[in-house]
Amino acid sequence: MEQINRETTQKRSFTLFHALGLFLILCTALAVWFGIHPRYRVLCAGFAVLFALAAWKRDWMYWFVLAAEAGFIAFLWTFPQAGYRIASAVPLAILLLITVFRFGKKPLKIAVAILSGLALCALTVLLIPIVRATTEKPEPDADYIIVLGAGVYGETPSITLEHRLEGALRCLDANPRAKAVVSGGQGAGEDISEAECMRRWLTGHGVDPQRILIEDRSTSTKENLAFSREAIEADGGTAERVVIVTSPYHMYRAKQTAAKLGIRADCAAGSDGYPIYMLGMYLREAAATLKLWVFGA
Repeated sequence: MEQINRETTQKRSFTLFHALGLFLILCTALAVWFGIHPRYRVLCAGFAVLFALAAWKRDWMYWFVLAAEAGFIAFLWTFPQAGYRIASAVPLAILLLITVFRFGKKPLKIAVAILSGLALCALTVLLIPIVRATTEKPEPDADYIIVLGAGVYGETPSITLEHRLEGALRCLDANPRAKAVVSGGQGAGEDISEAECMRRWLTGHGVDPQRILIEDRSTSTKENLAFSREAIEADGGTAERVVIVTSPYHMYRAKQTAAKLGIRADCAAGSDGYPIYMLGMYLREAAATLKLWVFGA
C-alpha cells in the first residue's frame, strides 16, 4: 500500500511538473508574439513546435523546457538594451525552480520555496509605488519641461529615448508657453550628447529651437535634475512649475529625487515600450528604488 501511495504521489507530481512546463513554454511563445518587435514573432512558431512535441512526449518535458527557455534567454541577450537582458532573469528563475522541484531533496525544496516567497513579497513592495506613479497626470500650464536623457546609439536615439521624446512632444503641445530642458551628457558609444540628440529630434519634429534649453553634463538622474534647475535659473525662471518627462517605470524615482533637490515637479510618461523590455526595466527600477530608500540616492 505504501509503495502504491508513493507511486501515486510521484505520478501526481510528475503531471503537475509537466503542466507547469507546458504553461511556461506557452507563456514564452505568447511573450515573443505580443511582447517584442513584430520582426521577431516568427520565433513564436518554433516555440509552438516545442510546445506540441513536449505535450506528445511527456517524458522529455524537462529537456524541451530547458532547450526552449535556454534559447529564449540567449535570444534576449542578443539585444543591446539592458531591459531585455534583465528580463531574461524571469525565465532563468523559473527554470531553476523547475529544476529544484524536479530533482531536489525535500529540505532544499522547502528552503527555496520560502526564499522565493520572500523575494516575491519584497519585489511587490518595491513595485507598488513605482506602478502607482505611472497613473499620475501633470498639472497644466507648466513653465518648463525637463526631458531626462537615455541611451544614444552613435547619433540615433535609443527606443527608450525616442519614447521619452514622444512624451515631451505631447507635453510641449499641451503647454505652448513652456520651454523644454533636454538633459543628458555623452556616454560610451555615443557620438553626441543625449541632450544634443534630443534637441535634433525635437527640432526635427517642429519644435522651435528657442523653446529648447540644453543641459549636456549630467550622468545620473540626480545630476539631470540638479543641472536642469541651473539651466532654468540661468534662463531667468524657477523650478516651481516643472514637468519631468521620463519613462513610466522611472517616474516614481524621478519625482522622489526631484523632491530631495527641492524641485516641485509633476511627472509625465513617455510612450510605453515593448512588454518584455518594460518587464526588465521595471525589475531594474525596483533595485534602483531599493537603493534610493536605503541610501537616499
